[in-house]
Amino acid sequence: MGTIMNFHDKYRNKQLDFERKTLRELSIPEVETVISDYFDPFLQVVIGGYRQTISDMCLDYAIEAYLLGASYGRHGYYGEDVQDIYMRSEKPFKLLTDDLFDFWMFWYAPDQIMVQTLYKACKDFLYYWWKEGLDSAVRRYRLKLH
Repeated sequence: MGTIMNFHDKYRNKQLDFERKTLRELSIPEVETVISDYFDPFLQVVIGGYRQTISDMCLDYAIEAYLLGASYGRHGYYGEDVQDIYMRSEKPFKLLTDDLFDFWMFWYAPDQIMVQTLYKACKDFLYYWWKEGLDSAVRRYRLKLH
């Protein structure tokens, strides 16, 4: 008699395998460099030891944005425009952006920084990593490494 297969477990294992393969191409020092490029003016205001906590959280969000972009790589491989792919992932991307922005707002009072500038920095930072993930996945599809 055959074994009964749970498709949720199968899907989860496939997703973990995809994430493992995708994250092999991501360089932590590169992410830290980009974090300092985008958020250095905001990190200057942070008191003491909280800088590392904020940098680590930005690293987590960069990884999430990278994986989000990579999950849409198949669409790019089949010729869909980057803007159209971005529109497909707009809702989860907006959730990531709002969550990162809320995290930053936890560390500051609203009058300490320019809120619009911080939101734009969060959005640009996550878009950079979303695009890197998308490009990486398209490259993997072209090389038949998916």
